Amino acid sequence: MMKFYKVLFLAVALLVGGLFSSIGVPAGWLLGGLLTGIFYGLFIRAFDFSGWPFQMALALVGINIGLIMEPDLFQQLAQYLLPLFITLVLTLLTGLFLGILLDRWTSLDRQTAFFCTIPGGASEVIAISSDYGADQRIVASFHTARITMFVLIIPFGIGMIYGEGNEQAQAVTQMLPTALQVSFFGLIIVGSYVLNRFVSFPGGILIFSIAFGFLGSEFIVNIGEVPEYVSGIGQGLIGAMVGIRFERSTVVRLRSIGVASLKVLGLYLLCSLGVALLFFWLTPLSYLTSLLSTVPAGAAEMASTAVALQIEPTLVASLHIIRVISIFLVLPFLFKWLMKD
Repeated sequence: MMKFYKVLFLAVALLVGGLFSSIGVPAGWLLGGLLTGIFYGLFIRAFDFSGWPFQMALALVGINIGLIMEPDLFQQLAQYLLPLFITLVLTLLTGLFLGILLDRWTSLDRQTAFFCTIPGGASEVIAISSDYGADQRIVASFHTARITMFVLIIPFGIGMIYGEGNEQAQAVTQMLPTALQVSFFGLIIVGSYVLNRFVSFPGGILIFSIAFGFLGSEFIVNIGEVPEYVSGIGQGLIGAMVGIRFERSTVVRLRSIGVASLKVLGLYLLCSLGVALLFFWLTPLSYLTSLLSTVPAGAAEMASTAVALQIEPTLVASLHIIRVISIFLVLPFLFKWLMKD
């Protein structure tokens, strides 16, 4: 019975996402799914989509990114590594600084305050936080609020400025995927999931699905033009699964922290806008692309946003994966240093 309610919820989220997209709401699939998830979590009931359901949705988004990936991406990435390193250091320092503030402004222990503000992948940070002695429930609530805030504000704000879509994209929205396309997506989703079980690291399934989608379509088989709503479904699923995490217990735990949680979240947003501005100055990219590439709002969420708004999705996803992996490499050293008296 629980599975039926989960499927019903996802169907409603996709229906709302499709409706939002059809009436021209910026990143309509993503925002429609996100708002439906928030409403369900707060007023109806919450569901847990961690594990394979979220990974499958992420793989669906990754394949769509791989299909539009250009071979010269790696040459592009090389010129952005130094600016990315500079902004990555600043993002880490921002997270440390905000963690110190949260530690001083609240009664939280230092471990929990630190893990609440780490600008890494939310799912990975939440998963390992208890291993370091942090309160996993508070960490999950804070990261859920941070991701929800960014995913609500950034797609809508960028969409209002930049716009999205084009006539050609709209012309293929009524097409049905071919048997070849369905088989192509199914094989890559399953293959990426299985490979990620054996070779697991932050953002792994996103990397695998992007790589398989690119290599498969570029060198193995021509699957033709995929209907736009296929990508939209992936975005809607990501939005729904992220949004429903923001449920009543999240609000209760954030309220227990007090006004300090709102202050830290507000500072997170302002600092992220500033870091994006620096990345914009250091690269030839637009500010909107810089913002999507550097804001600590999750590789999956920002990759979905970039796909929805058609703003350099392969570049955005690649830079976020580099950021997340780099943070997890230095995390043990940061934690050891921070916990010293």
